[in-house]
Amino acid sequence: MKKAMKKTWFLLSLMVIVVSCEVKPQEIAYGSDGCSFCKMTIVDTQHAAQIVTEKGKSFKYDAIECMMNHLNAWDQAAIALYLVSDYSNPKKLIDAEHAHYLISEAIPSPMGANLSGFAQEQELTKIRLENGGDMLSWDELKKGFIKK
Repeated sequence: MKKAMKKTWFLLSLMVIVVSCEVKPQEIAYGSDGCSFCKMTIVDTQHAAQIVTEKGKSFKYDAIECMMNHLNAWDQAAIALYLVSDYSNPKKLIDAEHAHYLISEAIPSPMGANLSGFAQEQELTKIRLENGGDMLSWDELKKGFIKK
């Protein structure tokens, strides 16, 4: 009986460890979650971002620029996912490395960089025609924020 109980506890513990280390985004609780960089409450559904580490730990941000600035403190090899909100589809997190970016003074972001992410380049082009601004790729964005 004791052996069976130990085996059950061992398997249960192993399951908890495996599930808790799953590498996937966590839902952002807008209005209550705080930014991992600036500590402001995350409320803007069009500009939020998230990093998920290889161990499954999630870091949430109120603005893409907060995530980018926070990368200066990271060993980027430990990061499994970079995610940004799709400006055209609020609350939907997309792969930041494949997103398209716009810096436009007509579209303010929470920390003042006026930086927005888009899943579709066509949507970015449409918004840019309406608001002006500069288009950037992920690599261009990293060059502008990450200090070597």
